[in-house]
This record gives sequence, structure tokens and C-alpha cells, in this order.
Amino acid sequence: MVKANSTKVKSQTIGEIMHKSANYIAVYRRKLIDDQVIKPNGYGYVSFLLPYFDKFVEQQMILEDL
Repeated sequence: MVKANSTKVKSQTIGEIMHKSANYIAVYRRKLIDDQVIKPNGYGYVSFLLPYFDKFVEQQMILEDL
């Protein structure tokens, strides 16, 4: 979701970025919703539930690249 550079991201876009099938994305989408990490935000769209969580993930990605 962070790589999509948007606060509201379509599940299909996430699948394209990850090169994964719709079934794969649906399973993990459901798990992340149940764990209250993301929330549905319109038909086919999701967004992070916690404020600034996208910034945290982005910083972690940068640190892993070092």
C-alpha cells in the first residue's frame, strides 16, 4: 500500500505491485482487516486504520535497504 503512494488503495493495484493473484490478495486482505491493520474504504479499496502507519512502514522499508 505504501508503494502505491495513496491513502486509499485498490486491492487490485496491490496485487499488481506484488505480482500476486486476486485470491492471494483476498486472503491477506481479510486477515489484515480482522487484525485491524487496514479497513475497507469503498468498493475494492482499503486504507490503513492507524494514523501515520504508512509513514512507519515507509521508514522501515528505508531502514531495511541500508
